[in-house]
Amino acid sequence: MFIGNGINIGNGISIISELPSIVTAGLQVNLFSAPSSGTSWLDTSGNDRHATLQGTPTYVSDNGGGIRLNNASYTGTDYISAPYNISTTTVTVEIVASFNPTAYWATIWGNENYNAGSGHLAFMNSSTALNWGKTGVISATITASNSIRHWAFVINGASVSLYLNGSQLGTSASMGTAQSSYVTTEFLFGARHTNGGTGATDKLNNSNSSLYPVFYQMRIYNTALAAGDVAQNYNAVRGTYGI
Repeated sequence: MFIGNGINIGNGISIISELPSIVTAGLQVNLFSAPSSGTSWLDTSGNDRHATLQGTPTYVSDNGGGIRLNNASYTGTDYISAPYNISTTTVTVEIVASFNPTAYWATIWGNENYNAGSGHLAFMNSSTALNWGKTGVISATITASNSIRHWAFVINGASVSLYLNGSQLGTSASMGTAQSSYVTTEFLFGARHTNGGTGATDKLNNSNSSLYPVFYQMRIYNTALAAGDVAQNYNAVRGTYGI
């Protein structure tokens, strides 16, 4: 699917440029436009899974607006929760955000019970080590940066893939076996559940307040997006964020 974007080139003449739209098949949560006030982030997927801003995060107006988590360390209070739980062996979590944590663990997203080995999460245990999958069994080396970046975490049974700015990092890896047990609490951005599977801990953070993490867009699919789908979503948003 494509959307038209009118561009005026002068003398009353306009042309229509086509920009790719977001993939909608399998879309369960779409947090597209950050709220400038209040504590609710509207889900525009049509499923009414509106997210809640937890703690004392703040709105930033740059690049169309985002939500900043004011966490100086992983013990901070700010994160975002959505009333959704991964419950299938296929899932894609897509995030447009800036983060460069200085205290670890630092969780990007989580929907898991670590003690029970249930669910999935993505976290960083150093400035360049990103872990994701079934209780974080897969690791990738990334470049530490506070730039806004587009991330897509794709889980397809036992196979997991990570995309950065529309391109796959390395090759797909295997978790050994597909996840077979799940949690029924909530989906967290910028935090994971405690080891018992309740509450929230290990917040995304930075010790420099000018580099606090900011979430701009988040999406959750109950399907494993193909490489072309990830590229389509990236191309749909890259201009807004200069990535």
